[in-house]
Amino acid sequence: MKILLDHNLDRRLKSRLTAYECQTTYEAGWSDASNGELLLLAEENGFDLLLTADSSIKNQQNIEGRKISILVLRAPDNRLVTHIEMIDAILVALESIRPGELTEVFHPKMS
Repeated sequence: MKILLDHNLDRRLKSRLTAYECQTTYEAGWSDASNGELLLLAEENGFDLLLTADSSIKNQQNIEGRKISILVLRAPDNRLVTHIEMIDAILVALESIRPGELTEVFHPKMS
């Protein structure tokens, strides 16, 4: 699975996703792209999933029928340590998410 990490996530999260091919929006040169444009660029460039902390994306984008999926991290903050606390749930979600789906993973403090 080829994963694009949105600009709102710490790039070091990649080190916890070594089973996957990961690239950041910055590395791809898309850090200024809007969500709709970013999804199109990601799909056109073979990404399977957008990993983001942008919870509003589910109300802004319709991904039904798309090749790409979106995994939204819902946490009290966007610090790396907070997202690392979620890594087991993230890995489970990555195994089950399918193209055209949007899935949210919640930090234990958000339950």
